[in-house]
Formats: sequence, structure tokens, C-alpha cells
Amino acid sequence: MNEISLKPRLYFLDWLRVLAFSLLVFYHAGLIFVDWGFHIQNSHFSEWLKLPMLFVNQWRLPLLFFVSGAGIYFALGNRTAGVFAKERLLRIFIPLVFGMFVVIPPQLYFEWLHHETFTGSYLDFYPLYFSNITWNHLWFLTYLFVFSLLALPLFLYLRSERATVIIASFSSLLIKSRSLILFAIPLFLIEIFLRDQWPDNRNLVSDWYNFAFYFLLLIYGYFFASAKQFWITLENSRRIYLMVGLFSFCIIYFGWHQSGINFLETFALGSYIFDLFKCINIVCWIFCLLGYAKYYLSYNNRSLQYTSKAVYPFYILHQTVLIALGFYVIKTEWSILTKYLIIVMGTFIITMLLYELVVRRVEWIGVFFGVK
Repeated sequence: MNEISLKPRLYFLDWLRVLAFSLLVFYHAGLIFVDWGFHIQNSHFSEWLKLPMLFVNQWRLPLLFFVSGAGIYFALGNRTAGVFAKERLLRIFIPLVFGMFVVIPPQLYFEWLHHETFTGSYLDFYPLYFSNITWNHLWFLTYLFVFSLLALPLFLYLRSERATVIIASFSSLLIKSRSLILFAIPLFLIEIFLRDQWPDNRNLVSDWYNFAFYFLLLIYGYFFASAKQFWITLENSRRIYLMVGLFSFCIIYFGWHQSGINFLETFALGSYIFDLFKCINIVCWIFCLLGYAKYYLSYNNRSLQYTSKAVYPFYILHQTVLIALGFYVIKTEWSILTKYLIIVMGTFIITMLLYELVVRRVEWIGVFFGVK
């Protein structure tokens, strides 16, 4: 097999990855103050938080899987399948297992204390965790690990000389016809055929909607990374995707997500229109964010070098810190805004201190957080 050479690193993807994972702190902190369900929740909810959270909720996970797919293109490089699989095992599977046995249990402990289903110490709780073992927010690592191995034969083929010619021709056709929005169609088909049959449970084995949806987005990311002309097109068309993204979000928000009966709910085809604009919204915001990131963030510096290494351990740790801190903060009489800001700032500070003082300094611990 003839392999393509490794292309220069796209720093804007690293910036976007750092920003996307950082956004999770704001989002997960918000879940404490809205009535969508979370491990711990404030006694009073906020209506003003729902709109920005709904906006972010539409594209945050699709963006992470898309960027992860692009990252696989660079991680695979000229490596053999065996070397790549070993790297995935070390950097994803081992942190996942460690997380499930060390990082995740405190989340369930504080959840049980919050709901008053348990009143003992953490040492008393820990043996009980094994009958309720979960991967919680680390479900992303589970799916990413499985996706990476399942798609490996396709990825190896796509870097061959024959596939490179096909990719170049296909991408050129899409760009000339201005048809990148067509990437929403396969997502729309998954939405209408799988969403209702397979509710969102993220248990991997009976979660075919999430499995197919995010697997496709991962492949999209790899495909885009293998054809550099896509990035130029997204940069030049970033304002168009911004406008279409705003329009499509307005359709799904005012047509479906507001309280009460909305206009898309009043006729038979309304759900299909919602699904279509939902997928257009996702694609447009991914393309918009990529375009603006390429325009403004195509550079490397010390901040990027530091945060790009820290972001993975930060992701693994952040929700445990957030829930532990939030458990005590929501008991105060402070306003929702004050509680929210304290939880967000406290999570960032404590998590980064754990990374800097423990994960980064103690080599054998870094192994369990995917640190090279």
C-alpha cells in the first residue's frame, strides 16, 4: 500500500479541541440549574440558562467527534494498524478503565448523598459502586475507542494512493458545486430512522442512534482532514454557515423547543422538518466554527502547547470536580448566577491544579490520563 505523507499540523483544530472541551464545564455546570436532569440539581431552576445551553447542546458533541476524526488522521499518519491500535489502547482504553474505577465513583457518591439514598462515608460507599458501575461522562472515550478500531480498515484505505485520487476528485466536485451542506442528509436519515427506535442511553450495545450518528461524524472529520481544500472553503464560507446556522437554530427553537405548542408541532410533517433543520444546524455550526477557527487560530504558541496536553486529563477530571464542588455550593443561599460562576471558576481552578501538581508531575499517574 502506498501511503500519503503526513501533512503539517492544523493548529486551529488543536485550538478548537481545547475550546470545545473547555465549553463542557460551562455546559455541565448549567445542568445543575435547569430541569433536564443531572447528578445533582439546585433547588430552584433558571429559565435564562436554557436558551444558551440548548444552542450549545445542538453541536457540542458532534463537533467533538468531528474534531476527533480529524485528529485520527494526524495520529494515524504513516503508522501501521498495530501501532495505531496500541496507541489507542494506551491513550483511551486505559484512562477509561482507570476513570471508571477511580474518577467516576465520587460522582455517584455525591449523587446518592444529594438524593439522600445513602448517608455513609465514601469508604462505605465504594464497595456498593461495583453493583452500579458506570462510565458517566467518559462514555465519549468508550465510543471513540470502539469507533477508532472499527473504522481503522476504512482509514487505512483512505490514505492509500488510489483513495487519495478519489478523495481529491470528490471533494473538488463538492466544493465547485457548493454542496457541503449535503453532509447533513446522511445525518437526517439516521435521525428519522433510528432516533425514535433507539433512545439516548449511551450504553454502547443498544444505542444504535448515537452509535451511527457520532460514528458518521467521526468519519466526516477524517475525510475533511484528508482533503485540505475543504478547510479553505470553510474559511471563505464561514459567514454563510454562520447565517444559515442562525436561521436553522431559530427554526428548531421557535418551531419545537419553546414551552407550549410550537408551529412545527401543529402538522404531520413538522417532526421531519425539525429533524432536517436540526441536522442542517449541526453541520452549519461545525463548518462555521471550523471556518472561524482557521481564520483566527491558525498559529501555535506556548499556551496552545500547554493546553493541548492538559485538555485530555482536564476532560477526564472536570465532571468529578464539578459535582463535588457543586454539591456544597448549591446548599448555600446565594443567587443562581453566583452559584453558577463559583462552580465554573472553581472547577477550572481545581482541575488545572490537579493536572499541574499531580498528573503532569507524577509520571506513572500521567499514564492513567493518556499523557504521552
